[in-house]
Amino acid sequence: MFYIENKKIIPCNLGEYLTPLALAIWYMDDGSKLGKGGKIAKNSFTLKELDFLCKLLKDKYDLEVSVHSGGKGKGHTLYIKSTSMKKFSLIVKSYILPSLLYKLGNY
Repeated sequence: MFYIENKKIIPCNLGEYLTPLALAIWYMDDGSKLGKGGKIAKNSFTLKELDFLCKLLKDKYDLEVSVHSGGKGKGHTLYIKSTSMKKFSLIVKSYILPSLLYKLGNY
């Protein structure tokens, strides 16, 4: 992510930088298993920015991702749907540190 005037933003050209390695790093830092899917905490972004991320992940990696509430006053998170978790794992697994593989669950 990038900053403008000390505010974190999602740039419109993020797709150029969102490689499998970058996606793995992002998940290792902000991600976790949630049920049969996974979540990525992105609490500081607007719903418009999160919708953009969902579309980007669908277009670039064919992942089904939706926006979920992080709880009252806690912003929102990205949820990787269970139907996309196997595909997501195939994309990032070779970059995930062994000590963090638990975040992928059984995938």
